[in-house]
Amino acid sequence: MKTGSGIKNIIKYRLTGTPDGNLLVSFYHLNVFDQQAVNWRIAEQLVDEKMGPEVLYEGNLNNNTHYQPAIFNLLRRVEVYVNCVRIERTS
Repeated sequence: MKTGSGIKNIIKYRLTGTPDGNLLVSFYHLNVFDQQAVNWRIAEQLVDEKMGPEVLYEGNLNNNTHYQPAIFNLLRRVEVYVNCVRIERTS
């Protein structure tokens, strides 16, 4: 099952000064609403070796527990519909 074609509205922000260092926060809309589709997206990332220890979280916005206040402050700036987030360390 390929979900890559269902991803849209990708918006990225940098979050600096966290205990984990600088972070790249990517919001996106996954064209399906169930958690299984998000899990397939994550599985694709793992297979393609695009998800490693630098990825702190990827999945549904409602399930995120990493830097919640900062993530929701960034989310206020997003003017399109998104339902997923990816949080990763950057250099």
